[in-house]
Amino acid sequence: GVDQSDMRSSGINAEYGGDFKEEILKKESGQYLTKLLTDEAIRVVEEHDQSKPMFLYFSVPNVHAPSQTPDYYGEKYLNGLDHVTDYDRKELVLNLGGLEESVYNLTEALRKSNMWENTLVIFISDNGGTPVDGPMSFSGSSNYPLRSGKNTLFEGALRTPAFVYGPLVDHLKGQESDGTFHVSDWFPTLRSIIQAKTNKTVQIVNEIDGVDQSDMILNNGASVRKEILHQLHLGDQAYRMGDYKIIVGNPGESDGYRRHKNRPEIEIRYDEPYDILSQIKCAIGFCGSFNDYIIDPTDGAKVRLYNVITDPSETYNLAAKKPELVREMRAKLAKFQEIVMPAQVKGKANIGHYKHSGGIWLPWRNDMEGVQISQTILTKNEL
Repeated sequence: GVDQSDMRSSGINAEYGGDFKEEILKKESGQYLTKLLTDEAIRVVEEHDQSKPMFLYFSVPNVHAPSQTPDYYGEKYLNGLDHVTDYDRKELVLNLGGLEESVYNLTEALRKSNMWENTLVIFISDNGGTPVDGPMSFSGSSNYPLRSGKNTLFEGALRTPAFVYGPLVDHLKGQESDGTFHVSDWFPTLRSIIQAKTNKTVQIVNEIDGVDQSDMILNNGASVRKEILHQLHLGDQAYRMGDYKIIVGNPGESDGYRRHKNRPEIEIRYDEPYDILSQIKCAIGFCGSFNDYIIDPTDGAKVRLYNVITDPSETYNLAAKKPELVREMRAKLAKFQEIVMPAQVKGKANIGHYKHSGGIWLPWRNDMEGVQISQTILTKNEL
């Protein structure tokens, strides 16, 4: 939904098309996309049959780069923020203002439609902000004090803020939870909440990866998730087990920490070297031979292990001190490799490519009725 020329002028070499099947984008060229999406979501709410339940998935481009907002946002959202001097950060503030306005207008529509009392709003993000030296570093985002950001396997990419809001959780207003939650948990969690409210449910016919976290959402209970498989791709892997996260291979091309005035500067920590050559390297600022990974002698893999609870900034690699834990977690990754599903055929997406439909992305099949899908259900091994 972003004009292609704008994206390329910002240094991004990519192709984009609109994804409004109603082709609103073509009719409303030059309008603020976030407002168009919000207005469409409000229309869905206002026209909804209130005798039936509703699930609304609503996503806007804010606060993704590039930051493009109406001119009047400057006066509305930058008033009183004279201390924000960085241009990219100011643009991010405007982008965030557009998101705030969108969420407010949509929740107001739910109230006016008398749907609010049975509504649960879930606000989530897909990934952290861009790293300091990565693509779209002009976005103005900051993951401080987390390490690196988007397109990496560090916490700056994987750990994102979220909140739930509405009458169902009004008794928890102002409370925080630091429990572990994966995006796959939303399906069983919402299924459980809906069943408790309506006595209706859907049957789960196959084992799923998500776990029911309804007690965490409704009562601020403890997380029941014990592990997260972040990535299992060729030689680059990341896996969380309890308080620890292991990264095997390349965590991403971008690294480092965002610096802020009046905040402590974060640096990677290394053990004191014993040999003379390493001591000289550390003396001139080259500890760890430019990286904080260790080499696994069994296969030559680059390994990083962090306690992301006591060291959320991932400043200290524990792999050399905890070889048994490294072996255990790498064994779990090998088990995951045994049950991983094959990738989908990418060629199917070409049928719905925006180039074939006047600039609008479409499903690769409009009508799935009567279509037989060949699939293999793999039984999970004991992990």
